[in-house]
Amino acid sequence: MCFCSSWIRALCIVVLAFPPHSETSFRSSKRRDPPNCNQYADHLHFCTREMDPVCATNHQTYSNSCVFCSRKIESGHTFQFDYYGSCKSR
Repeated sequence: MCFCSSWIRALCIVVLAFPPHSETSFRSSKRRDPPNCNQYADHLHFCTREMDPVCATNHQTYSNSCVFCSRKIESGHTFQFDYYGSCKSR
């Protein structure tokens, strides 16, 4: 019984130690470039469901760069990239 409880204790310590070192902690703080919409021009609306929100100058949030570029090209470039992330209420 002693071995089992010490094994569980060690496992708990390891589990508690890893969250501060998860992959989100290693994200670069450097500024990301705006999406390159030229790469989506040949296949509009064939996008993944990846969530990487893009806020446009029309104050709409698009789920990822592909969806943003598809709508931008489809609209005749009536809006531009503003920033990565969900648009905030203004």
